[in-house]
Amino acid sequence: MYSKYADDEGQGLEIIVLPVPYEGAISYGSGTREGPRAILRASLEIETWDQELGYDLLDIVKFRTLEYFEPPVEGPKMVFQSLYSLLKFGFDPSKHFFLTIGGDHSVALAPIKFYRDFYDNLYVIQVDAHSDLRSCFQQSKYSHGSVMARVREFNTPIIQLGIRSLCKEESQRIHDDPMIHTFFAWDIINTPPEIIARDVRKIIKDSPIYISFDVDGIDPGAIPGTGTPEPGGIPFLWIQDFWRYLFKGKNKLVGMDVCELSPIPNQVLSESCAVKCINRILTSYLLQSSKELDFE
Repeated sequence: MYSKYADDEGQGLEIIVLPVPYEGAISYGSGTREGPRAILRASLEIETWDQELGYDLLDIVKFRTLEYFEPPVEGPKMVFQSLYSLLKFGFDPSKHFFLTIGGDHSVALAPIKFYRDFYDNLYVIQVDAHSDLRSCFQQSKYSHGSVMARVREFNTPIIQLGIRSLCKEESQRIHDDPMIHTFFAWDIINTPPEIIARDVRKIIKDSPIYISFDVDGIDPGAIPGTGTPEPGGIPFLWIQDFWRYLFKGKNKLVGMDVCELSPIPNQVLSESCAVKCINRILTSYLLQSSKELDFE
């Protein structure tokens, strides 16, 4: 695997990297099928040493990258079922940490269901420009625009960060559903990350966490390469700081996905930022009990 996320790198907690180059459920720009390859290649160029945290990620994790998942051609429902079967019958949600790299956001549903089967009090933290709460989108209940609606059908609560584009149906659902906690982009931009992190911790308490990271949640000045860009996103340095404050030694991060990266030819900014986001999340979590991250 042409990636720093390779079998011979690192030590400590094993992170299983699963590339899923699927974009059959996209609705606007194309290219997300190339996202996994771009992120893996960019990982070679991004330092794993974190100067702010004072740790090197490869001192505390080791990566095992699986072969690229081959999506079936029948559509997003079959992709969900096929990917879910791969996880359910080949791995243990209590032991295996998956970093799933999409592909469009519909690929997040299978790993979320995989972990929800084991952790009945799981919380999903969704970084995204779009709420993805449509009951059905473009005649598919398994579209990227409906992925979080399906997550709610698992009776899984959701914390949304960076939302700034949604339809009337989704807005009403957020208003009516007490298990959907939404921090809109305009709230985030005007609030220090430690305050939002504190509010999120009050909601999730000691529950396990799954992070679903749609890169269009970030300001497009940092990650312009995405199929559905929206202006006014979360500043890159804000989200990097947020993870430092979120993890306080009580919550288990069970898995995560990074989706919707659509690489721009002859430009590597987007995938580089995506890798830095992945590295910061993992490093912050694994150092959650360190004195260096005690921000009380």
